Amino acid sequence: MDETLLAVARAARTRAYAPYSRFTVGAALEGEGKKIFTGSNIENGSFGLTVCAERVALWNAYQAGCRRFKQLAVAADCSPPPRPCGACLQVIYELAGDIEVIMGNLDGAIERRRLGELLPEPFAEPRLSLPEECFSEAAAELWRLPLTLRPIGRVRSSFAEPGAVPDNYRILPSEIHLEPAFLEGLYRIEEEPRIIVVGYLHRAEGYTLKSERRGRGGEVYGVFACRTYRRPNPISLTKVELLERRGTVLTVRGLDLIDGTPVLDLKTVYPPGPGSA
Repeated sequence: MDETLLAVARAARTRAYAPYSRFTVGAALEGEGKKIFTGSNIENGSFGLTVCAERVALWNAYQAGCRRFKQLAVAADCSPPPRPCGACLQVIYELAGDIEVIMGNLDGAIERRRLGELLPEPFAEPRLSLPEECFSEAAAELWRLPLTLRPIGRVRSSFAEPGAVPDNYRILPSEIHLEPAFLEGLYRIEEEPRIIVVGYLHRAEGYTLKSERRGRGGEVYGVFACRTYRRPNPISLTKVELLERRGTVLTVRGLDLIDGTPVLDLKTVYPPGPGSA
């Protein structure tokens, strides 16, 4: 899990806003249920307003409702690997406790420390808390909050752009490359002749609730009555033929997703194929 968490932290660096220091940092925080929350440093021309990647990740996690954490990975292009600043250590202590901090750089160097080692004497003031009744009415609206989803892998195909998927995609092969951490989840998947690929359409921009649909002969349909990729939540669901599995790489036929599409989940087709339980 360490390498996966660091890889996510390195990816989070690409979302940093650091025009002044040019020093981009990414953080990945593992919470309960193996959920991962990310952050990157966000700078400001008024330097005191700059926020570090570690705090952004923590605040994202808290906003998503996560309160228990296992590890925090921090990645930057420096040697030795970066350590959280004092302000971040204090915030981590109060919100996450004495968790393990994994620090890595782009050259593969890794350091591991407990938070208590990095900040042996944190400021520990009794926490303020509000009574539960203050949140009882708001709890009924939790379903409205945005969701945090973690990709399990990505698509490798010859389709470079959303408009480049050919009409005969159903007979063309593609590959799904899963993260090594999910290898055991593929146990016996080769027994399934077909699977469902749930993807995140990362190149989709905006949506309209009702318009002419190319795949429906140019007639007008609502977004929920067709398969357009311009959706309120750009999620795809494609049934494909499973041709081969090599470790965490699946070769499939009939996938209509472009190269690099994040894969959110794989599911079997019901009813199951012959020989499946």
